[in-house]
Amino acid sequence: MKKMMMMWMAVLGVLSGGFVPALEAAELKFSGDFRVRGIYTDNLFDAADIGDDQEAFADGRFRLKIAATAGITTGIVVVDFTNAFGDPGNADCGRTRCSTGNYRFGSANFGGDYGIVGVREAHLKLDFGDHKVVFGRKQFRLGNSLILDDTMDAVAGKMESGGFDAMLAVGKLLDRNMSGPGNTGGDTDLFIAKVGFAHGGKEGEEASDAHKLGLFSAYLKDRGPFFIPATDDAQIWAVGVTADGRFGPIEAQFEVDTIGGERNFTGTNSVDISGLNLLLGGKVDLGSSADIGLTFLHTRGDEGRADENVITGISGNYVLGNILVNDNLLSDREGQCANVGGGRIGSGAAGCTPGLGITAVKLAVDLPDMTPECDLDVAVIWAKATEPPGGTGERNLGIELDVNMVHKIDEHLNMTVNLGYLFAGNFLEAFGGPGDNIMKAVASLNYTF
Repeated sequence: MKKMMMMWMAVLGVLSGGFVPALEAAELKFSGDFRVRGIYTDNLFDAADIGDDQEAFADGRFRLKIAATAGITTGIVVVDFTNAFGDPGNADCGRTRCSTGNYRFGSANFGGDYGIVGVREAHLKLDFGDHKVVFGRKQFRLGNSLILDDTMDAVAGKMESGGFDAMLAVGKLLDRNMSGPGNTGGDTDLFIAKVGFAHGGKEGEEASDAHKLGLFSAYLKDRGPFFIPATDDAQIWAVGVTADGRFGPIEAQFEVDTIGGERNFTGTNSVDISGLNLLLGGKVDLGSSADIGLTFLHTRGDEGRADENVITGISGNYVLGNILVNDNLLSDREGQCANVGGGRIGSGAAGCTPGLGITAVKLAVDLPDMTPECDLDVAVIWAKATEPPGGTGERNLGIELDVNMVHKIDEHLNMTVNLGYLFAGNFLEAFGGPGDNIMKAVASLNYTF
């Protein structure tokens, strides 16, 4: 027994002697957030005066990011420790269940634990100075998140020089080898290319003079028939141009996207895929008193034609208001593709597949220094569906009023309150209405470290 103990002590000594220098050589950084929310909604899910759909619940989320750096290599893992509540409204998410990263209070009853840990990101980053290469699952964003803002498995390379940057990425959305040999022909891939040029806003230059131009393209190749339902194969491409600038107290924002492609079916004609998004925004800084912003959003809607599907994105994460174009209750993201109706491509964002589109104008007033610890902003949004429901229905979605408050408790902890009230238009009369006003209130405690 004594010899056995001495042997194990020797083994542990060898192991510790090998691992301790390795641990000392790697720089470890931990960061994350813990969020607890209380939520109340009324008429949010049916938006019609035909029943009682009030809902009140609480949920939480604990997200941890670990980064280990040694030499030119950094390994990054982002974990959702309580990833126990999936989106109950989506049947097309496969293995992922469209996990929300949240756990809803009351999901686990007495004792035990949730028993679910979700890996949101896991990738290696090789830093060669102006050139970087990434392998694994990470976040990819195009423009203002209208087309794409989501995680995926990919190999990506990025180059930066002066104010110029460029990125190429090849993402794997579905690997048919998991279903057996000989199925590689059914893979689904996403190819991304983007370039940008920024000028101004750096130390030593006029902070009031800053501009950035961007151009991106994305190509989704679905070799089918497993990724997009009821489709033998499909191709989707998107091209976008963005421009952002600050000119003295004025900030401007612009994005236009065009989408094309086709869906193919055995023995029948193919269906064209198309789409168009336009985003215009401006904000005036009135000093410490207030900022006033105006946003115009337009996305093309589907006209119900048999030979064309109009989509608004691939997996976007755009937020218009607290109610309109917002998916922060049953999702791992705050926003969605900018659309009225529509569904997901794979397990991506809501509202991307054919819907009615949306046209909206938003006026926002931000009071950033109402008190040293409190920021307040209010907004009014008018919106309509770009295309009428059923081809002949009313398009007016109504007018939304939003109030958002952030109270800073200390350096790491803040409390937010988000209130939204939509005075419903006559849009829902096409569905047997009448429509009813919608209310949504979210209060959250947010701890970051």
